[in-house]
Amino acid sequence: MAAFRINRTNDAVFKAVFAKHPQITISLINAFFEFQGTELIEDIEFIDREMDADEYEGKESRLDILGRTASGTKVNIEMQVNALAAMGERSVYYWAKNYADLKRGEEYDQLNRTVAINILGFNLFDANKYPDMHSCFGIYNVKTGCQLTDKLEIHFLELPKFKSRNVKEMNRMEKWAAYFSPSTPDEELAEIAASEMAIQKAMEVEDVFTKDEVAKRSYEKAEKFRRDQAAQIRYATEEGRKEGEEKGILGTIAVLKSLNWDKKTIALKLVEVFGLDDKAANGYVDANW
Repeated sequence: MAAFRINRTNDAVFKAVFAKHPQITISLINAFFEFQGTELIEDIEFIDREMDADEYEGKESRLDILGRTASGTKVNIEMQVNALAAMGERSVYYWAKNYADLKRGEEYDQLNRTVAINILGFNLFDANKYPDMHSCFGIYNVKTGCQLTDKLEIHFLELPKFKSRNVKEMNRMEKWAAYFSPSTPDEELAEIAASEMAIQKAMEVEDVFTKDEVAKRSYEKAEKFRRDQAAQIRYATEEGRKEGEEKGILGTIAVLKSLNWDKKTIALKLVEVFGLDDKAANGYVDANW
């Protein structure tokens, strides 16, 4: 086990554990599949790809892993720690890019099932209305619930909603949520690892990772990026309150835009900090985009 409490949502750690160890990744995927009652997978092939130009413009890129099973099912796992109001739309967008890969001469029925798994360090849905940490979306008739196709599947795991309980009563998804959650005590993690071989293996990989100086520098760089970003957000909102509403709002928008926040999330921050209503907040964002 690592000598210090490692941040398992850190980009470098996530890549080291899941992008290089298929059996660990299979266990994580099956935690979602068995919860839905769908067929479990036994193998996965990671798909290498170049990052799209619109995914990286000198700012933090989205971190994800894309794999394909022997049956052709594609699974995209994304770790997203920073709050994004448009996370739902974002996930549908990247799901569609992974799904739409017909080659010349192929028919629509040859499109493969494509699954997106989003592990979030924030609550995407109101915890009072939707307290469950896991949600799964597809395409259904809103009147009857009839499913149009089973080839679309988008999961969200909201880590802040995780509630610890007796390890012996946890299902596999809860164990993985406990693994990622920063609030899980070390003693409980050790008990979980003893009951879930893949999590034990993941923690062994972490141990090797923390002893690799090059890997550790990547880890520390990613941690510094997040700390600096959090500091910039705090500074923007605190200064915004001090400078008066108009000037503060414009300054806050400018800082959050520079951090690659989307319009919806910036508007929500304006509502929170300045007490604006939704219409006024969105108006400010649109006018200064």
